[in-house]
Amino acid sequence: MKSDLNRELIENLNESSNENFAETVNNIVYSLVEEVVDEVSLISPFVRSDKCVLVPANEIYLGAFSQLSEYTYFFGIDNAQMEVNSKSKSQTFKYLWREFRASWRIGRKKKYKKVKEKERSIQSLQRYSLADLRHDLVMALADRVSETSVITEYSNHISLFGADDFGTGVMINIYVCFYDAKTETFGLPRANKNKIIPVAFGNRFRNLDNKVVECGPMFVNMAKIYNALYSKNYDKVPNQILLESLLYNCPNVLFDENDVYKTFVNVSNYIRLTNPKSFVSVCDESKNIFEESLVDRTNAQIDFGKIVNMLDRYKY
Repeated sequence: MKSDLNRELIENLNESSNENFAETVNNIVYSLVEEVVDEVSLISPFVRSDKCVLVPANEIYLGAFSQLSEYTYFFGIDNAQMEVNSKSKSQTFKYLWREFRASWRIGRKKKYKKVKEKERSIQSLQRYSLADLRHDLVMALADRVSETSVITEYSNHISLFGADDFGTGVMINIYVCFYDAKTETFGLPRANKNKIIPVAFGNRFRNLDNKVVECGPMFVNMAKIYNALYSKNYDKVPNQILLESLLYNCPNVLFDENDVYKTFVNVSNYIRLTNPKSFVSVCDESKNIFEESLVDRTNAQIDFGKIVNMLDRYKY
């Protein structure tokens, strides 16, 4: 038996998130990263602020939050010498030690002050790598957040959690990568393996911006509602490239600027009834959603099936 997904529920889901709060958190993250990059640039000749880029990687770009959303960013640095240093076999033991040490949570910045100058003097004798940059960013962040916040350094990213600095329940993940400005491609180190995974968002941001201009805030509202429903049904957030691609392919005429429930019904029926292979990737219009490298083929099929099943489960 189908459950009712009525107008009142859809409208409530649309109004359930605080966009001003999300924007505030995003601004805090950008300000923090800008400050710590400036500091790290004073101790490393390889780090320059104009060679670094910070990009929101998930639903935070649109502001389409659900209760399970996290703030995930890609931090990239464009530096060929650092990339060469990071591939050096002579630093293998150093990386293993860094990953072991990263398993410990870093809470109070007082713990850093005793070892900061010693570690930096050691770094000056070694070739500066991406792992060094990540660790220096952590140390600089620790000086700027309150002692109630927790910073954890992993083998390819940094996580921050603290109600006093960011808000209740906010988890921030910053993936530290190489970056090729010419191709706009990130090089994401694969956790615990000596391998770099290329990540290119392609036309994603440009296409999303254009779609918002064409359809207005209702496009973002749909992403928000779909994330909320998916989270409620499956206890996780869907792959955003997949979801954004589905919504990006919906004709503009389906988005009623004055009626969120009508728009939801129009969009849902379109997604349910359209051949899935006809949906192109929001990152690359020459590929369909099952060919997009940012969405694993198997996961894309599973997630698409879950979205359709979720919509079939309700009566609206």
